[in-house]
Order: sequence, then structure tokens, then C-alpha cells
Amino acid sequence: MALVTIIEVENLSFSYSRDEKTLENISFKLHRGEILGILGPNGAGKTTLLKLILGFLRGTGRIKVMGTNLQKIPRRRLARILGYVPQEHHIVFAYRVIDYVLMGRAPHYGIFSMPSRSDYERAYRILEELGLANLAEKTIAEISGGQFQLVLIARALIQEAKILLMDEPVSHLDISNAVKTMELVKKLVAEGKVLGVIMTLHDPLMATLYCDKTLLLNNGMMEAYGSPSEVLRPDKLKKVYGVDFDIVKYNDRFILVPVVKNISNHDN
Repeated sequence: MALVTIIEVENLSFSYSRDEKTLENISFKLHRGEILGILGPNGAGKTTLLKLILGFLRGTGRIKVMGTNLQKIPRRRLARILGYVPQEHHIVFAYRVIDYVLMGRAPHYGIFSMPSRSDYERAYRILEELGLANLAEKTIAEISGGQFQLVLIARALIQEAKILLMDEPVSHLDISNAVKTMELVKKLVAEGKVLGVIMTLHDPLMATLYCDKTLLLNNGMMEAYGSPSEVLRPDKLKKVYGVDFDIVKYNDRFILVPVVKNISNHDN
């Protein structure tokens, strides 16, 4: 079956100042049915790359979304294609969870439109699918960080976005909620509810377990791009992170383990 490209980035560069390039000559493709993980140390340009794809920033080079140049897609239409799940989102007003999720329908409303009964039904259904139905009437201030991360995903889903862009979706979560979130993303792609996902990650292990492709950034430049087994190699990771890694085989998968030296065992 031929691969269908849904996002194409070609020779993309961007700088916040004249003195230093933030990103330089970035090129990759996201195909239908893929989860792409973007990895790299702090300051490598991961979040900036997402913002360029979303059209929040503008660089040089070319970005195509669903076969069309990004700059030629009207903002309202783009909001129906790309759903954004930010790493952090500060909320001043104590919205109910159900109302906050419904904000994702904004690209489908006219100026004076209000959520319809069917919109509310859809929002409740999505919350139920994510295991959040019991939180619908609670305020955002009353739920945990892990629950809020899933609420952000619910808001993107009700937006009916075809592609999800997620910035560090598991960085602030405990292991249980991190696995639950990654399993959910994998399920959404497998069931065709979203066509593909691009996410930034800190943990190479999550990329090996859940990503089909990986892009490794180092000082704003591409260190490697390809399958996790091709990209997340100890030599490449040592160059980028400055830490040694071992590869451990487990159930026909490879697990990356950082090598920690000079640790003493102390009896309690």
C-alpha cells in the first residue's frame, strides 16, 4: 500500500534573532497512520518546530499540510485539520470540564453561534471514551494534572482535527497516566479517529515503545530521522544528550537504558 503524506516539511529554518538559528534545514514527512516523535534536549527547537507547523510562527522553507502549502490554508480551515495539545495551558477562569472541552468546537461556529445539544452530547461521549465522564461537571481547578492532560486531548478530538500535534504530552504525568495517554494516542491512530500524530518527547523509551518514526534534534539541526531502531542508537544519543545508553532486548523490542556510573548501594 502506498504511503500517504499528510504533513511534509522541507528545508525549514527559523530564527528568533539575527545572531543565531533556532532551527536549520529541517526536513521530514508524516504519513497517514504514523506517530512521529520529536526528541532532543531542552532548547533543541522541538516546541518551535510544532509552532511553525501550526502556523503560529513563520520561517523559511516549505510546510505542506494535506498536500497544500501551509500559507495558503485559511486559519479556520487549518483549525479543523490540526489539533494542538500544548504542554502547559494556564486558565484563569474556573471553567467546567465539559465547557472547556466544548471550546474545541470554536472553528465550527459562526460569530454568534453557541454549542448545540448535539455538541454537548458529543462532548460527553468523548469524555466517556477517555474515562473522564465523572469529571464533566467539575471545574478545571478540581482535577489533577494527568486528568487535565486528557481533557486537552478531548478538546482536540471534539475539534474533529485530522492530525494531532502534542507538545510533551507525558512530561508532567506519573507513569500510570503517561502510559494511559500514550496508549490512547496509539488507539486513536489505529482506529482512524486521527490520521496521524506529531509529538515532542523527552524520553527515548516512550519513543521506542509508541512511535513509528523519530526525529532527533540537536542544537536546532537534524541529527537523525527514521524509525526508532535507526535513530535512537547509543552513539547518536550520546552525541545529543551527553549520556551513555545501553540497548536491552525485551519481547522483540529494544529498550534504551541510560548508563549510570559511580552509584553505591547503601543498606537501610
